[in-house]
Amino acid sequence: MTDIKVYENISIVTFSDVPSRKRFVSTTLSAVAESGINVDMISQTPPKSDMFSFGFTFSDDDIPTLLTVLPRITAVHGITPCVNSGNVKIVIKSEEMVDQAGFAAKVFQACENICADVMLITTSVDEISLLVGDSFAASLPEEIKKVLG
Repeated sequence: MTDIKVYENISIVTFSDVPSRKRFVSTTLSAVAESGINVDMISQTPPKSDMFSFGFTFSDDDIPTLLTVLPRITAVHGITPCVNSGNVKIVIKSEEMVDQAGFAAKVFQACENICADVMLITTSVDEISLLVGDSFAASLPEEIKKVLG
């Protein structure tokens, strides 16, 4: 059985061109935690020429707090982030993912079928979490159900 949940009012902050030898991720997440912001999805790209990109999601309600933290991060590391709010997190959870080849392919086929712009992906052994624009809050879960059968 597949369970699909939708969480609204999600923001994402992304940092591009982060030097891989700096302690950027730990110091950034520590500063955010000290301000009381609960971080949800976290993503980091593999290094390319000693640089990577890093991002995380959090509640839209915490944007004012984040905006007080970001100048300190920027001052220390010199990396200006991009913040995008008003998104939805769609979580697809299924035990079928553990043994079934092609489950993720079907989920991403559903995204393509409705031209959903996926901003962030995180996974676990039985879960795929997608961050998409709020305009896909209703249509993407329905399309995923249709494609998964």
